[in-house]
Amino acid sequence: MLKTKNIKFIIFLFLGIFLFKWVYDFFGGTEALDLINKKKNKLYLLFLAHIPTLYFDSLTWFILLKQKSFSFFWSFIITWIAQTSGKFFPTGNVTGEFVRIYLGIKKGLSTHEASSTVFADLILATFSLFIIGLFSFFLVIFKDSDLIFSGYNHYIYFSLIIIFCGCIFFYFFIRRRLLRRIVRNNNSFFNIKLNKKNIIFFIKLDTSLYYLTKKKATVSKALFFRLVGWLAGAFEIYIFLLIIDVHISFIDVILIESFTGIIRAIAFFVPAGIGIQELAFVVIGSYVGLNPSVAFSVAIGRRVRELLVGIPAIVSWIIFFGKDFRN
Repeated sequence: MLKTKNIKFIIFLFLGIFLFKWVYDFFGGTEALDLINKKKNKLYLLFLAHIPTLYFDSLTWFILLKQKSFSFFWSFIITWIAQTSGKFFPTGNVTGEFVRIYLGIKKGLSTHEASSTVFADLILATFSLFIIGLFSFFLVIFKDSDLIFSGYNHYIYFSLIIIFCGCIFFYFFIRRRLLRRIVRNNNSFFNIKLNKKNIIFFIKLDTSLYYLTKKKATVSKALFFRLVGWLAGAFEIYIFLLIIDVHISFIDVILIESFTGIIRAIAFFVPAGIGIQELAFVVIGSYVGLNPSVAFSVAIGRRVRELLVGIPAIVSWIIFFGKDFRN
């Protein structure tokens, strides 16, 4: 008998596939594949273009950790594996963060230390995404005021509002130490009975997050590199467009990267963001003036990059964590 979570997974998977098929048929999927096929001998550049993104993402977590016993090498490898799992497993980035926590603990981090730094990194990623999205949006509006009346604006506004509300919620959740209050004032946490060990863990997690926010220099440095990481992600799209001989401004590429990232984050429950990611690229690509088939080719290019980067990451997982992987 199928469990409820399995039924939900199947439903969202089929919805994603249906959406992907619709986007493929309606927005020139055949033409998009032709664009990519003509330049398939240069697609290896997508792997190389992803290295700066992975470097800065790993550096952000490494800065938050400040553990002399935990090298940047392991931060890089674990972040690489975690991001791959976030692309291929059902709950997207959420799964990736759990994998990062798990592998971090395997390499010597305490449970609350791994959890708090990964959670803080996720919040910084969300906040930096909002900053980049808002900044690039205003730059585009400044360049062409007619975009204010674009029919796609409601997608942009809604995405920005959602991500901003998320940032505000997590800020007050940590600064007001709501997690500790919830655990101490209730016998159950979201209807889940907590034993003494779990209560101690959540209190330590709350304490680690709270004191991490007091390290302003560390947080500011980590946020800076997160912002650079988002720019590096936009650079990947820019490289892909150059591969298929399409030239647009880097500001427009930043806008595409920002809002497709936001939309995929909001729809994290769709396995691998199937359909959602493709529709987001088409919508935002049209917003900045790309032909629908070109915008869709960018989405397919992102899937190709995920495979090029993901397969070596899985091999690394087997090499460095082979015993745990088999178990």
